[in-house]
Amino acid sequence: MLAEWLEAQAARDSNGGDGAWRLKPCPSLMFINGAGELDQKHDQDLRDTCVMLLDRAGCDLLTICDIPGHSYRSAQTIVKHYRARNADRADAGIDRLELQVRKEGMKG
Repeated sequence: MLAEWLEAQAARDSNGGDGAWRLKPCPSLMFINGAGELDQKHDQDLRDTCVMLLDRAGCDLLTICDIPGHSYRSAQTIVKHYRARNADRADAGIDRLELQVRKEGMKG
């Protein structure tokens, strides 16, 4: 039954074109976690991680959507949720703000 569901999802998510390529999703990946216990990551976890790695690499949202197959709204939600947790990006934003304030001659 799981195999049938995965096939249906792959068919639903495909753009249907002759040149479309699509990897079939894997149901889970098993690994040993930090506590030494057997754990699993689902293909959705990998897709979400891919979205964030592409975002951190500077890819625009449309390019990000093309790679893991997320919808624009889904990719935007993932980026919005996790982006705030990136301290380096926040620090760079504050640096740009300080430069702009100095450029405009604001005092504070």
